[in-house]
Amino acid sequence: MLALPGIVLGVTMLLFVGMVAFVAKEQKAGERTVLRGFRAWLDRVLGAVIAFIRQIIKTINISFVYVVHQLRHAMAAAIAPRPRKRKQQDKLEYQRTDNHLSSMHDHKADTALTEAQKKKLRNKKLEERF
Repeated sequence: MLALPGIVLGVTMLLFVGMVAFVAKEQKAGERTVLRGFRAWLDRVLGAVIAFIRQIIKTINISFVYVVHQLRHAMAAAIAPRPRKRKQQDKLEYQRTDNHLSSMHDHKADTALTEAQKKKLRNKKLEERF
């Protein structure tokens, strides 16, 4: 029972050592000797896959930094909100027109009660109520 895992381990180690020796020999020679076209195609494909994975990791990293920034901003705003500067708004100036509404406004201003009259009327209404 123990012989099978030992055999698998031995074969795997021999294959690994053989591949390391083979790659070392090719590097020393400076060129590939076996399956040149396939290995060149495989290099291109794996290069594109690695570039795609790096792009995904970069996007995730930028997103994470943005989320952390937003959280820090929200916490800072919750702890110490800054007062907003408000723009000076121009006061609206109305043009004087001569129509029914302006005459109603003038009549209202002319017939308005004084403060003493308002107080007297308020007291009278309160007495009637109770």
